[in-house]
Amino acid sequence: MGALQPRFLSIGLFVLVFSGCATITKSPDQTVTVNTRPAGAECSLVREGQVIAVIRPTPGSINVQKDKDPISVTCKKPGFLDSIGEMSSEFEAMTFGNIIFGGLIGVGVDAISGAMHEYPTLVTITLIPEQFDSSVQRDAFFDAMRDDLIEESAKVSERVNRQCAEDDCQRQLKAVEEAKLQKLKQIETQRTAAKVTVAE
Repeated sequence: MGALQPRFLSIGLFVLVFSGCATITKSPDQTVTVNTRPAGAECSLVREGQVIAVIRPTPGSINVQKDKDPISVTCKKPGFLDSIGEMSSEFEAMTFGNIIFGGLIGVGVDAISGAMHEYPTLVTITLIPEQFDSSVQRDAFFDAMRDDLIEESAKVSERVNRQCAEDDCQRQLKAVEEAKLQKLKQIETQRTAAKVTVAE
C-alpha cells in the first residue's frame, strides 16, 4: 500500500449552518449526498431496520423522506474496514457517528420551526485501511485524522459562537467539546487496533 496523502485523510465534513426561515422547506423529502475517502465504496442506508437506499459507487446522491428516526450508513470497499455511522435528523449542535460525518445540524434554527427533521445534505466518511505497510504509515494516517478533527471542531465552535441563540450557546459549545474528546479517544483506540503488515 502506497503512502497516503494527508489531504485526503479528513475524517469528516461539517454541514453548513442552516439559519433563517429562507432555508426551511416544507418538502417531505430531501436529497442527501454520501461521499467516502477514498471514493468508490458501496454504502447502504438503513432506517428502522429497512434498507432505504444503496449508493454504488460513492460519491452519490439519493432522495430520502424526512423523518425523526436516524439513518444508519454502512460503507464497504475492498482493502478497507467497514465503516458505520449514524445520520441524525434531530436538533443537535453536533452529530458524530462511528466515523465522523455531517457535523453541524440546524444550529441557529428554532427546533419548533419544522427544520428539526432535516438530515445533513452531505456526509463524508473516511475509510480506514485493513492494514498499513508500517507503523509510520499507520501513525501518519491517524495523526491526520486527529489533526483534522481538532481543526474542524474549532471551526464548528466558531460557527456556533456566531450563530447560536444567546441562551443556548454554552450547551452547544459543550456538546462540540464533548463530541471532540469522545472522538479523539476513539481515534486512539482505532490506532491501537490497526494492523501493520510487518511487525517492527
